[in-house]
Amino acid sequence: MRRWLLHGLIPVLLLSALVFRTAHAGVINNVLIEWRAQVDKCEDPTKRDIDALVNVAMFDAINAIAHKYKPYALKTSAIPGSSMDAAAAKAAHDVLIVACPDMASGYDGALKASLALIADTVARNNGAAIGKQAAAAVIAARVNSKTDGNDPFMSSSKVGVYVPTLREVGMGFAHQHPWVMTKPDELRPPPPPALSSAVWARDLNEIKSLGGKKSKTRTAAQTDDGKFWGNSDVRRVLRQLIGLPGRSLVDDARFLALAEMAWVDTYVSMMDGKYAYNFWRPVTAIRGAASDGNDSTTADAEWEPLLNTPPHPEYPCGHCMSAAAVGTVINLEFGKRMPTIVIDSDSSMLRRLTTAQEYIDDVGEARMLGGVHYRNSINVGKAMGVSIGTLAVHRFFNPARK
Repeated sequence: MRRWLLHGLIPVLLLSALVFRTAHAGVINNVLIEWRAQVDKCEDPTKRDIDALVNVAMFDAINAIAHKYKPYALKTSAIPGSSMDAAAAKAAHDVLIVACPDMASGYDGALKASLALIADTVARNNGAAIGKQAAAAVIAARVNSKTDGNDPFMSSSKVGVYVPTLREVGMGFAHQHPWVMTKPDELRPPPPPALSSAVWARDLNEIKSLGGKKSKTRTAAQTDDGKFWGNSDVRRVLRQLIGLPGRSLVDDARFLALAEMAWVDTYVSMMDGKYAYNFWRPVTAIRGAASDGNDSTTADAEWEPLLNTPPHPEYPCGHCMSAAAVGTVINLEFGKRMPTIVIDSDSSMLRRLTTAQEYIDDVGEARMLGGVHYRNSINVGKAMGVSIGTLAVHRFFNPARK
């Protein structure tokens, strides 16, 4: 069973115990988790590269000590006995003070606290030294990635015509140099369905029925799905897969680096597709269905989606792509050994995800139920995400030659 309502089929005490055991399966004081939390303080929607930069730098630093995988940018080996925790902390710190220089004092304090936990002075200093080199190498490798460009404002060539004052959100990502792909349009999908097609009619009628704010066909559980994933970072599942028994720190660092690289590239690929096709959102299409030329669709001028419509074109589905990319990395890393992921929330149902595919499908379905993406766009987005996740695992961090 995928989920239970909080007051549903099992006693509250048993439920609480299950959540505690599963949600805290990872190592709480793991250096990777600690510094991922520091990244959250530096979040800037125009700089999604930060997450990948930090995690790749931590991987390269740790791997320079472990010598287990091929590196991303750091070709140097650390002094034997160097502290992996110190290496990871220093690598993350040095990326963050470049990405968010106004927060440098806070990151300095966090680094001091991390290093203070390492009693062996020599190991600590040697680890910090390799961490510094890893950060510098990764930053240098991405210096021309075009990640800091602002989105352009919408414009009109006709004087006196109203122009929306919002930026064309996400357009900058379409021109960013990817991590995993070789170019932004490497995986650009075919055009969305023709408005005269049966696929279009099917998709419009489905989301019109199930994705509306006042839908009478959507169940309470479906409404919860739409709202939950609409307000959640799809990467929230990663934390529960860190620090599991039998896995080393370098294995976890590699896994997170791959997931973050794939996640960033989904933004590059999705925005390339969105602005290449400029396909209309459901709220526009349903209200304007009388003009689509399809006899199987009808307009509803008052229709509203369950969720607020994102300020960029519809096709392909971005959340779907991101979850599929992350889920594919998870599947290729763990396969059938993936532990059950439990997601608890004060305002939502308890979720139990037993496979990576279940996670991918859950996120995808939620975008239709939220009224912001059509079925075809969801399927296309998922397929693109699978391709990106697969490319990440096959192209990077393969086992080093002995």
